[in-house]
Amino acid sequence: MDAGGQLPGLGWSSVALSFASLGVVCLVAWGALRLLAGRGVGKASGAVRVVARCPLEPRRSVYVVEAAGRCFLIGVGDGPMAVLAELDAERIKGDVETAVPSLRFAEVLARALGRRAKAEPMPPAAPAPAEPL
Repeated sequence: MDAGGQLPGLGWSSVALSFASLGVVCLVAWGALRLLAGRGVGKASGAVRVVARCPLEPRRSVYVVEAAGRCFLIGVGDGPMAVLAELDAERIKGDVETAVPSLRFAEVLARALGRRAKAEPMPPAAPAPAEPL
């Protein structure tokens, strides 16, 4: 039998070489992401800013976008984006300033599990509206 026609066996040296090359690729990808993030790649810049986002379904959301001092409500889903309405920019800015600050993951998890967060107590529930007689 010809020795040149046989496939090489899978030994520990080839497994170690595969893991080493995978580690090098991961290290290069991590370094590239850190370098690009430091240069502002992927960050918003210029006159367009997303003010708020509200997910409606897994693949549908509405955004409040500010551009050139004007605010728009934009619907995003399976199809093309659509401008739903133009909003009052002054009122949006006031609402954003008085909005509840975003919660950390630990606080959201504590609320979901029914526990109170140690740092900040949960706000009291709003009273139910009275029913007319």
